[in-house]
Amino acid sequence: SSGINAEYGEKRSLQDPIRRLEHELKQSMETNHRLEQENDMLVQHLTQNQVNMRHQLDELEKRNLDLKRDLTKMTSQYQEVVDNNTTLSAEILRTKNLYHSSLIEGDNERARHKLTIQEYHSMCRALEERHEKEKQELNQEVIEIKAQVGGKAIDIPSEQRLRELEMELAKTKLCLVEANCKAQEYEHKCTTLTEKLKHYETGVLNQLKAKLNR
Repeated sequence: SSGINAEYGEKRSLQDPIRRLEHELKQSMETNHRLEQENDMLVQHLTQNQVNMRHQLDELEKRNLDLKRDLTKMTSQYQEVVDNNTTLSAEILRTKNLYHSSLIEGDNERARHKLTIQEYHSMCRALEERHEKEKQELNQEVIEIKAQVGGKAIDIPSEQRLRELEMELAKTKLCLVEANCKAQEYEHKCTTLTEKLKHYETGVLNQLKAKLNR
């Protein structure tokens, strides 16, 4: 019965205009207080979200600047590599042309030296054959003249001619030796030049690879 009395008392109090207004005012104040709390929480939440978004935006802008700098640097490095590649390609082509030209010149020079040496060999063989033939003829001539004069010591022009032929043959052999020496010297120079060109070409290629791998 006490519960029924309380409910009855509440309904009665609500029927009183002043109490009803006080009750509504109280509910409104509670609702307003609750809304203010929710609004404060919402403002706090939004403020925190704004701070976080500002922080994220700052990070993104910083990252964007870093990427732009990296892109500028990479573009510059790429252009440098392209320029170096163009320069080194031209240098390699020039070196190869020089190398092939040197090889052709060396082959031609070796062919000329080989022909010269062959000519000297032919000259030496011809002189040796002529020298041997004339020597035999002169020796026979000397024997016959000495037999006619009874073996006396006389000045025989044939002996002088024999000595001249021997000197001529010696000079020709000396020229042949000099030609062989020059040919060997040139072969050495050609070999040295070829090694230098190969070494230079290898250095240029290694330089290009090092720049491309940076």
